[in-house]
Amino acid sequence: MSLPVQNAFDPLPGALASYGWNQSVHERYESVRELGHQLVRVCRVNRDSYVVATSSGVADCMPGAPDVIPVTGDWAIVRQLSSGGLRMHDCLPRTSALVRGNASGSGDQVLVANVDTALIVHGIDRPHRVGRIERLAILSWDSGVHPVIVLTKIDLAGTPEAAIDVRGAHVQIERIIHDIEIIPVSVVSGEGLDRLQPFLYQGQTVALLGESGAGKSSLVNRLAEQDVQSTGQTRSGDHKGRHTTTSRDLVPVPSGAAIVDTPGLRSVSMPNATGGLARSYADLDTWMAECHFRNCEHQTEPNCGIRAALANGRLAPERWQGYVKLQREMEVEAQRAEERARRVASKATPRRRRVEPKADEW
Repeated sequence: MSLPVQNAFDPLPGALASYGWNQSVHERYESVRELGHQLVRVCRVNRDSYVVATSSGVADCMPGAPDVIPVTGDWAIVRQLSSGGLRMHDCLPRTSALVRGNASGSGDQVLVANVDTALIVHGIDRPHRVGRIERLAILSWDSGVHPVIVLTKIDLAGTPEAAIDVRGAHVQIERIIHDIEIIPVSVVSGEGLDRLQPFLYQGQTVALLGESGAGKSSLVNRLAEQDVQSTGQTRSGDHKGRHTTTSRDLVPVPSGAAIVDTPGLRSVSMPNATGGLARSYADLDTWMAECHFRNCEHQTEPNCGIRAALANGRLAPERWQGYVKLQREMEVEAQRAEERARRVASKATPRRRRVEPKADEW
């Protein structure tokens, strides 16, 4: 039995209103909609099924064709089976996708799709890792997602449990990452949570990124005003979490937005995120324009704008070193991607069979 077709945009289409439904989703769906189809949003990807939000609530969904592989956050089209269940049919085009490189070098991994804002979460109960935060910001910019840094657990400030102070964290981050908002919060006292509301309005989707134990799940629970995600204590000594979140779960919050809680990332390998790198280091163009040689490598060449900026303090050494490291890493990843493409093309090209001549043809 086909489901009723919605002929006009409804800003509140049942339960989907709480899962990021907006005008953009409506327009993409209108271009491909058919009778017998139903629009859903993927809330979780299990080993052999999906959890999806429908206009009437949350339901399980069976996989579809092998080439239809949605991730959490995807808007998908499903068919209703005669048994009453749902089967995955197709996905709508994505507006964004947070992608990281696999540490093994085997390709890229889509973490979550159709995200508007990425909250990069870091707890002050652990050593400062600006490099990791910077990588997540670059991945976000490269994916067309707006990154915001959230410093959690600020209620620990001034106690022995605090590994860094809030002001010091601001200074270190701003030396490396330019033009990014930093919001200190506490889920215990509620301090700073009001500053997150501009990113949590109706129709928006927000993803939380960061290490295990940084406070992502606790932040989701506070914003959702209920315990929707399990939380755990961090280990003493290194303050690492115990991976209480093992899947990427999309949950609604009372403000009308949808939040994706993600498992802690042990590593952040960079794909060929050249757009995000250029966005993060746009200021370097000014110094490079002052180089005397167009192909300046910024090492021993005379009249080098980068070396001059380093010498007079306009460019922080750690910022330049971070840029060089990331650029080299992306060059390696680009070479790996080319090699993978060659292997795929080689497998797809059928080999010619050698035909041996018959005895009387010699």
